[in-house]
Amino acid sequence: MRKKEAFNYFDVLILAIRYSHQTAQRLIDLLEDYQDVERKAREIHDLEHAADHECHRLFDALNVAFITPIDREDIYALIKSIDDITDLVEDVANRFDMFHIAHIRPEALQIARLIEKATGMLVELLTNFKAFKKNGKRIHELVMAVNTIEEDGDLCYRNSIKKLFLEPEDVLEIIKWKDVLDDMENVLDACEDVADIVQGVIMKSS
Repeated sequence: MRKKEAFNYFDVLILAIRYSHQTAQRLIDLLEDYQDVERKAREIHDLEHAADHECHRLFDALNVAFITPIDREDIYALIKSIDDITDLVEDVANRFDMFHIAHIRPEALQIARLIEKATGMLVELLTNFKAFKKNGKRIHELVMAVNTIEEDGDLCYRNSIKKLFLEPEDVLEIIKWKDVLDDMENVLDACEDVADIVQGVIMKSS
């Protein structure tokens, strides 16, 4: 009888973060070409749904696994943070649809581009993580790069909020944009979480 093929946790983590990156790319498309917002938000939802499938596959495997390549707590934390990225990007897209936002603030597009850049680096990070014992140097470089992007995003977020409350917009618009910007900043926090978890695994194994 053919031996059952072992579940590859690293491959599923890579698949999941690729979905995160794809949703970030679609978000930029939504903001740069601001029309058909409902359809574009639905397309992001479809990607999030596919990503959820990978998360559930990993959870199912983890629940019955006797041995895992790294601590199961780290695997769980990684897939949870990756799932947070994808979910939050979907939340941002949905807010543009549900709130009937009329125009795009340039700061939002700036943060969206940082999200796309961070998720792209996370794809490379988790690809290198598959052989983390030999790729430690590159992994460290990518972790530092993601942390820098998060810091840039935090500064952009703070400046965006300051500008939002200085401008004579109506209260409803301020509430809408505050929610959107909060979610976008949370996406970058989740990106940093993924990078920090990977760095923690490297430190434990060294």
